[in-house]
Parts: sequence; structure tokens; C-alpha cells
Amino acid sequence: MSEDSAKLQPAISLTQAKSKEDIVPLETGKHKYKGYTFTAMQTPENLDALQTFGVRDDDVYLVTYPKSGTHWILEIVQLIMAGGDAQKTNRDLMATILEITFAPSPEKLKQSIPGYKIYEKLSSPRIMVSHIPEPLCPPQWFTKNAKIIYFARNPKDVLVSAYNFFQCMVGSNLRLWDGFFEKFFDENFPNGPWFDHVLRYWQHRDGDNFLFLKYEDCHKDLKGTISKVAEFLGKNLSDDVIESIAQQCTMKGMKKAYEKIEEDYPEKGKMLTHLFGQVSYLRKGVVGNWKEYFSPEQNEFFDKYYAEKMAGSGLTFEFEL
Repeated sequence: MSEDSAKLQPAISLTQAKSKEDIVPLETGKHKYKGYTFTAMQTPENLDALQTFGVRDDDVYLVTYPKSGTHWILEIVQLIMAGGDAQKTNRDLMATILEITFAPSPEKLKQSIPGYKIYEKLSSPRIMVSHIPEPLCPPQWFTKNAKIIYFARNPKDVLVSAYNFFQCMVGSNLRLWDGFFEKFFDENFPNGPWFDHVLRYWQHRDGDNFLFLKYEDCHKDLKGTISKVAEFLGKNLSDDVIESIAQQCTMKGMKKAYEKIEEDYPEKGKMLTHLFGQVSYLRKGVVGNWKEYFSPEQNEFFDKYYAEKMAGSGLTFEFEL
């Protein structure tokens, strides 16, 4: 365990929930900030702080819309930076996000440390995660030489993954599939609509310090994705190391790694692999699970809405493999 991470243990342990019932619905403390809707955990103070957040030239930022494979791309990048050696990765920061103060209820926010403050104390090179909409990101992201990787997933599977993940964090009206489906298209959905989030970052795809990746492409060619990311990060990895990272980054490999984390950290292991120690960050990790949820009418509506929003962008997604 690094000296940096050892200092941060109290911040992580204080966010634990006694049970899923102890987690307050996301709507509690929901607020507007510069046109976007956020949860109580994304405080105005945190969002303000991003505008002056000190970006270093050797930083690596992993940006996703929630439930788009955040932990998958984090595992890939951490292992690349560690030369494939999981023992050299900083597991203490698996549950840290730049703009979020993790707490199961608004009343407990003051007991926890905001993600950006945790990241500020780390030695370089830093690997950081964010869900922040592009207009609110740290301005230095695009003026410094930091590396930014945006990991996007098809919105149908994002919707299904979010529905399952947030079951214990939404009111009764959103625990039913039909209600959650409709909410996904609401401008007041936390972090803003998927379409806005993805398309704004898509505009940076040709930037020298920016890499736009798709979840579905990672499924089709995991080793190829690892090689592409390694090259982007300036890491020259052997074929054997790439193969090792690929094996560790399959769903089976990641679940095995998460089980080991829970064994190695008996006090807080589940805090690192589950939100508030209750909701697993890993579920199925597949492409096309939406077909088990969408009715024909919902699919028709979604396809029409998707076509209208994505028209002219040049960005396409695969919804099944």
C-alpha cells in the first residue's frame, strides 16, 4: 500500500452504509448547477473547485457517463501504468471520483473527503476518474499535456445498468422499469442526458491529448484496446504483458481481483468493490442486455430519439455483438 493511500483510509471507511435501506434516495439533496442536475454528493463546492483544480502534465483522466464501464477502463489503465502487475496498482482509490463526495446520505457528507481533495494529495502520475459534463470540467484539461480518455457505452445498456445499480438509491416511482426508462430522457437526469454528455466530449476526439473509446470495441478486441491505450499513454508493453492485462480485465478476471481485494482488506475491502459497501460495481459487463428489458414500443421510441439526437455527429454505437 502506498504512503499516499494509507493517509486516505479514514475518508473511505466513513462512507459505509449499514444496509441498502440506509442509503438515501438520489433525489434527496438533488440540485441544479449551471444548467445541470446533480446529486447531493456532487456539491456546489466540489463543482466550483474543478474550475481551479491543478492539472499536471502527467495526469491521466478517465471520463465516463455513469454506468458506462468506468471500473473496466480504470482496471485497464491502472494495469497498463503498473506494467501488468496488479500488486503495484493503488486499490485504495477505486472508489474515488473527482467531483464526488461519497456519502450514503446528505447528512454524512461532512464526514467524508471530496474526490478532488483526495486526488490533490497524490504523487504523480495520478490516475483520476470523473463523470463531469464537458462544460464543467477543469479548464486545464485542454491546455495542459494531461491525458484524457473518454470511455463511452451504447445508451441502451447504460440505461439498463443504471436501472439495476441505482435500485436502492431511487424513490419507489423509479424502481419500476417503465418509470426509470422515461426518466432517462429527462433533462434533469443526474449529470445531464447521456446524449449531451457523450456528444460534447466527442468533439475533442481529434485532440492530441484525448482518446475516445467505446465499450463495445473493447469487448470485440480487448487486447487491441489495451495496446491502443498503452500507446496513447506512452507505455511500451510486450505481447506477454498485454496478454496478462487482457486476462485480468475480463469479467471473470476482475471479479477474481475484487474478491481478493475483499480478502486482503477485511476492514474496507467491500467499500472498494461496492458502492457504500452495499452495491457491487460489477454486474454482467455484457453488450445487449437491454433486450431483456426493452418492450418493442420502448425500443421503437428509443431508436427514433437516438437517431434524432445523434444525427450528423458521425458517432455510432453497436447495440449487440
